[in-house]
Amino acid sequence: MSIYSLVYSSNASLDPAATINIAMVEDILAKARGHNAAIGVTGALLFTEGRFVQALEGGRDQVRATFERIRTDPRHSDVDILSSQLADRRRFKEWSMAFVGDSEELRDHFRDAPLAALGAKPAGDALLDFMLELVRNADNPDN
Repeated sequence: MSIYSLVYSSNASLDPAATINIAMVEDILAKARGHNAAIGVTGALLFTEGRFVQALEGGRDQVRATFERIRTDPRHSDVDILSSQLADRRRFKEWSMAFVGDSEELRDHFRDAPLAALGAKPAGDALLDFMLELVRNADNPDN
């Protein structure tokens, strides 16, 4: 089976009166981990300053269905596909959904690394490798 990977970015569009906090993101993460494990999707979620960047990988149908569910979720706005491709391997095979949350390091990466210019849409493999480096440097328990 070939691996299909998709990376998207979005803005958190939670209730403007609510403070976006880690508890809300952890709820999204817990549901994603359960769903992804059941359908064989792996990946990583980055979240900082009200912005999500997520990599999904697995079978094309499962990844596309997962992305469509996310795209129509009212907690996301301005959803943009950054990369969509067949891959030679899973980069996040150890995680149903790895997570890198708000931190100074992640904010620096968003400012200084390829993700800072999301409009430029960095190459698929480079973006996936960049996300994998962030995940490995974070404290990510086996999910």
